[in-house]
Amino acid sequence: MEKLPENFCIAPFVQLTTHPTSSFSPCPYLGGTVWGGEYSTIFSQWRSSDLESLRDDFINNNQSPICERCWNEERNGKESLRKRLFNPETHISDFETYNTDEFKNSIVDKVNSKSYLKTPEVLTIKNGNVCNAKCRTCHPNDSSRWIKDSKELEVITNKQYYRTDVKEKNWSDTQIVDLILTCSHIKRLELFGGEPTYNKKVIYLLEEITKRGYSKNIVLYINTNGSVDITKKIPFLYEFKEVEVGVSIDAVGKQFNYIRHGIDYDNVKQNVIRMKKYFERNGMKYSIDCICTVQIQNIFYLPEIKEEILSYLPSSPFWNLLINPSYLYIRNIPDKFKQPIVDKLSSDSEYTDLIQILKQPSNPSDWESFIEVTKGLDLIRNEEFASIFPEFNNITKIFD
Repeated sequence: MEKLPENFCIAPFVQLTTHPTSSFSPCPYLGGTVWGGEYSTIFSQWRSSDLESLRDDFINNNQSPICERCWNEERNGKESLRKRLFNPETHISDFETYNTDEFKNSIVDKVNSKSYLKTPEVLTIKNGNVCNAKCRTCHPNDSSRWIKDSKELEVITNKQYYRTDVKEKNWSDTQIVDLILTCSHIKRLELFGGEPTYNKKVIYLLEEITKRGYSKNIVLYINTNGSVDITKKIPFLYEFKEVEVGVSIDAVGKQFNYIRHGIDYDNVKQNVIRMKKYFERNGMKYSIDCICTVQIQNIFYLPEIKEEILSYLPSSPFWNLLINPSYLYIRNIPDKFKQPIVDKLSSDSEYTDLIQILKQPSNPSDWESFIEVTKGLDLIRNEEFASIFPEFNNITKIFD
């Protein structure tokens, strides 16, 4: 290979996402669950035939169906994770590690020589389903608190929208040792949930790599729901080379509390402010960003979310498009209800790609599922969609 193909993605050559079930994937978009538990260690996952096959697809300029989420975003004019990691045509990355001349000049040689097989440079860990929330956009595999509700929802609807046989899953002691050893030679560690800052095994992992001196060479990324005060839970964060925090904020006030059931918006906002003060007090290199998962329940309120976030964070939210479950995918709002939403969002170019998706034909059965699941969860959780989202409900009249 002389140059990077148009459909190339660097993820499987530099990054591994792993899960307590011993499943794994190349990137967090795929949740660490593409391939099963045949390979029990990070090293064996990294050198697996499954991952090598995906690498070959990218080398040969093929669009693997495994990576449909990125291809779908690109078809709809949205910058995918593939291109944010490293755009093979422009050689530009949103990540400092890959935006250097050293990386740009070495990536082709790395692929040709297969020197990437030595070790992943980025370790992304999906930390099971230990969580303190049961968000409307989530499911039992990512939050153990969802298990009870999924069973009750099946009784109410007589349909299985979510698996009901899931149990709480976390790292074993053996796996933790493997993760610690892997952290001795990585450049970036990414923590996803469940809720990583609520997980005692994750806190222990961070403590151990700090004690061993690995942290000073690692950029730490934490994807969090913001409910935990990490300045108290992880007071040694200043030991890391750099810390990046992505806080999931899908709404404001009571709408946030509804979507992210079990945690409180005001508490999250105060925790973000505490993080900023902690990082600045310790003279750290850091960033805090809002990640807003865009779905049917909050699509009408994105301007309000943006205005609120910009009151205490420097950047507009990253609009993370939810595709699954499809009954929350914004495309599946019935066409007759979409125009008021499009009109509201049209004043800001940030929403251009979302508007393009809204204009696509909807699937009526998914809308019916949205109504059924929403009503079912409202009953289980003693909540009321219409009173929380009155403006959207006035457009659709679904809960009158």
